[in-house]
Amino acid sequence: MTLAVPDVLPRIIVELRDDAAVAALVGQRVRGVEPAPGDAAWEQFDDGRRKYAHNFVIVTRLDSPRHRSLPVQTVTLGVACYGVDRRKAAELRWACSNALHRAGPRTHANGLGIYQTLEEGGGEQDTDPDTGQPLERFVVQAIATTQVVA
Repeated sequence: MTLAVPDVLPRIIVELRDDAAVAALVGQRVRGVEPAPGDAAWEQFDDGRRKYAHNFVIVTRLDSPRHRSLPVQTVTLGVACYGVDRRKAAELRWACSNALHRAGPRTHANGLGIYQTLEEGGGEQDTDPDTGQPLERFVVQAIATTQVVA
């Protein structure tokens, strides 16, 4: 019988949504893989000017190899922090980094154990090629179980 390996991505999304500093900037707009409809929206003004309507975060799994001998996985995640302007993108990047970096051991209701999450790099300023919205990206590594733990 083959058992599924617990997925780290949904748990990291929930951890970011539950963090007070992140939630203050994005509400519940922390998504996996791609934005939800309306996340990358504009506010249009009567004089023709427009600005980005929302800050939001996209988390993607970049790599997730298992250890050869131990029941652990080392998951690399990309975190993209979209801001209504460059300042908010930077503020959101640091809020997300603070929520995850060195968070320490924790277990979740689905049996996933995360030993540690560590920021591995990034933080560069960027612009979304499709919308032009400012963003900052960074990379996080999560060391987690491949078996359900109590």
